[in-house]
Amino acid sequence: MKSIEKLVRKNILNLKPYTSARDKFQDGIFLDANENAFGSTVESFVNGLNRYPDPHQKELRKALSGLINIPAEKLFFGVGSDEIVDLTIRIFCEPAKSNVIIPSPTYGMYQVACEINDIKVKSVPLDNNFDIDVKQVIQAVDKNTRMIFLCSPNNPTGNLLNRDKIISLTKDFEGIIFLDEAYIDFAEDKSFLNYLSEFNNVIISRTFSKAWGLAGVRCGYCIADEFIINLLFKVKAPYTINKLTSAIVLEAISQLKKRDEIVEKTLWQKENLIYNLSHLKCVEKIYPSDANFILVKVKNAKSVFDYLNKNKIRVRMRTDDERLKDSLRITVGNSNENNLLIKLLKEFE
Repeated sequence: MKSIEKLVRKNILNLKPYTSARDKFQDGIFLDANENAFGSTVESFVNGLNRYPDPHQKELRKALSGLINIPAEKLFFGVGSDEIVDLTIRIFCEPAKSNVIIPSPTYGMYQVACEINDIKVKSVPLDNNFDIDVKQVIQAVDKNTRMIFLCSPNNPTGNLLNRDKIISLTKDFEGIIFLDEAYIDFAEDKSFLNYLSEFNNVIISRTFSKAWGLAGVRCGYCIADEFIINLLFKVKAPYTINKLTSAIVLEAISQLKKRDEIVEKTLWQKENLIYNLSHLKCVEKIYPSDANFILVKVKNAKSVFDYLNKNKIRVRMRTDDERLKDSLRITVGNSNENNLLIKLLKEFE
């Protein structure tokens, strides 16, 4: 096991966290938090909106613990995965001193969060299969490298990262491995979760935005060693997960069958979409995908992108990596949306 404590910024270790009114007491007559004792101005399916939510996320952590068979003490909820990314950087990275390694191309918010916190980013290209180049990553590590960000399945390429390569990095690197599994519900049996107990320097983040269909709620969570979880609770704002969010996420967790049905429909539509795309003359390559989107190399990508936009079909085009310049990232839609996309692409040809 790694010595995680020595990685933490000294001011964070010495930080006395803010103590909120709900840190100690969750029941009784609340005259301690300057809340409105006469109720809320709006009706809601959630009671008690005039009171602050539980800062310790106890109900959510208990429900999720039962779902994924992980102790509640190893779980933390954030306002989307982005908050967890930001908090982790703030805990482990010294502004204007530390650096992190981000294999690219990948999710752009890792770099944005680092830049906001004045943390230098070392970008190491993924290999020709958009997988980890372990040798190059390790060569980029120096005494000030505190974190490595990985995304599996990767965004925007859609592929899972090789598990053995992740394990190799985790063993060789003395810092924190942040493994983003935002899309893992679409390839659940390939998760790194079963290996997490062997490595106390890995943080796995996930989200309710994708397979659970709750992007508008903004809720993510992470699984990590209890020491890291306690640090996250130490630095977070007191009431980040509100009661409305908690109620909706709790309901979602109780509806696992519905999530599984959504995943099944998505995977079926993805295969259908891949089949139809593969028969188009403008499509040069369809990259392997373990997510709910497909990376597609097309002829005249900019013209195709503009044509689709003109017809109000929105896809993503990335220009920050030379290998993506002729590619479009297409999210798997429902049957009507996918059929309209294919129809327009045929018309463009």
